[in-house]
Amino acid sequence: MPSYIVSFNKRHRRSGHVFEQRYRALLVDKDNYLLQVSRYIHLNPVSARIVSRPQDYRWSSYESYLKGKGIAGLKDGMVLGYFAGDRKKQLAQYREYVEGVIGERQQRYEEPMTTKQMFIGGEEFIDKARQRSATAAVRDGHYSLKRIVGAVSEVMRIDGEDLKRPGRREAVQRSRELISCIARRHSDVGLGELARYLQVKELSTPSHAVSRAEKRMKNDRGFARRLRRVFKILDHSSIQA
Repeated sequence: MPSYIVSFNKRHRRSGHVFEQRYRALLVDKDNYLLQVSRYIHLNPVSARIVSRPQDYRWSSYESYLKGKGIAGLKDGMVLGYFAGDRKKQLAQYREYVEGVIGERQQRYEEPMTTKQMFIGGEEFIDKARQRSATAAVRDGHYSLKRIVGAVSEVMRIDGEDLKRPGRREAVQRSRELISCIARRHSDVGLGELARYLQVKELSTPSHAVSRAEKRMKNDRGFARRLRRVFKILDHSSIQA
């Protein structure tokens, strides 16, 4: 790889890393910023003086917009839908929108402002996006062990330190089963981390606790009810975070 980088830079008369910036995806407020982002992308090669017209850049989809050539995965209907008339009129208006600023004094066309390197949009849009993201993260299984323990402790009314010590009390045993089940099925917590928290030597111990919890969910209404309460607390704390 190092030899390739040296030869690549020498051939293209450049220096530094070949891939200096990673690909990143931004969440865009399509109602207010999509057209601006689309124009910015198509005019980037012109701004960088690689080509004089956006349609001349071979890696751009702009020419496909103008000529109606299909590209796999390209859905131009969303962008063109912002303009009135039939497709021919929409294309004419879009082309004027994109190319109408070429030749203006500002050589680098205005880049849409990003927030936290994640969002392009107003404050209201960003707040709603964060709430949706938090809820989705919960569904995808991103509870932390600390939050799981806190929620179980609240529902079972047991101190977190008591949960680390195996005991004969049924409440402690049920709590440890709840923690093991949620951590293994709804988070990225590994058996090793879980075993260390529960202060057990064998990885099979939390694994067996998961199996017991899953059986109880089917046969013990009280246990299932407590589990739902734990999830309710976790879901609420995720949205509030």
